Amino acid sequence: MDMVIVLGSGNSGAGAVHDFLLSREDFQSPFNGKEFRLVNDPDGIDELYCSFYDNFSVNGCANKINNFLTFTNNYYFSNYNKKNKILDKSFIKLSREFIKNISYIEYNGSPQFFFDKISFLKKINFYFKRFILNKNSKEIDLIKMIMPCSRNQFLYYSENYIKKIFRSNYNFDEKKNIVIEQGGNFLNPISSTKYYGKQRKIIVVTRNPKAIYWSMKRRNSLSYPGNDVKIFVKWYKEFITKINKEEFRGVINIKFENFFENFETETKILSNKLNIDINIKNTFNLDYTLKNLYKYKDNLSSDEISYIDNNLNEYY
Repeated sequence: MDMVIVLGSGNSGAGAVHDFLLSREDFQSPFNGKEFRLVNDPDGIDELYCSFYDNFSVNGCANKINNFLTFTNNYYFSNYNKKNKILDKSFIKLSREFIKNISYIEYNGSPQFFFDKISFLKKINFYFKRFILNKNSKEIDLIKMIMPCSRNQFLYYSENYIKKIFRSNYNFDEKKNIVIEQGGNFLNPISSTKYYGKQRKIIVVTRNPKAIYWSMKRRNSLSYPGNDVKIFVKWYKEFITKINKEEFRGVINIKFENFFENFETETKILSNKLNIDINIKNTFNLDYTLKNLYKYKDNLSSDEISYIDNNLNEYY
């Protein structure tokens, strides 16, 4: 069983490459083809790691643990999860077990930043238990203070945590490969996906900026600047400068338009790189993707196309 992680910049066509692999009989997505955000979203696993080991402080660790538990709870009870049925009911339990495993030392505490953040009623409750009932920190509901385990242990427990989440899915098949969409950070594709284990294979998908802009504009995206071409161009230029070029050289790079225009040749190349059988049947709808490949030509204004061409032609 191999694990393939497909990453894109957003509106880059990574979803189509993911869907192609998922349409093969030897692949599965534990999340019904939806994105897995637990690693890369704010307060996810990657931020935990960075807070523990790259920017350590005692209070910072406590804050990130608290944020992670809130994040996983909100993730599970979100409408997105209810609609797409991504996470099994065991997810909350697995998340708490993960926090316990990565906590080398733990105790209840109330540093000033935490006390400043809690509500007035919780402060009253704290004062009552602390000074009227004379309870100690073990007996009061405070924030979890920790000293983390080692880096290697964190990676070990992260990999096991993620795999347990995968296996908890009701239709998981041990014999099939796994494909995950947006399971890491496009800008740092190797370092941001280390939590999946050493056997992972990473695909990075890039696309013509005009098509990216049209996709943002068409979807009226709330996460990206799709309503102003000048802001988009500035955003894109700045975004591209943050790519870790060294990491990009260590992954499978796919140019969206080239891949689907030369589908037969490119899928053979990809199969060789992934070490999968090119003859395995797939149900991918290539005609649908080809039909949408250059829709920006009919939907963007000539001024928008010219502006992007004049400012971003080096990125095609």
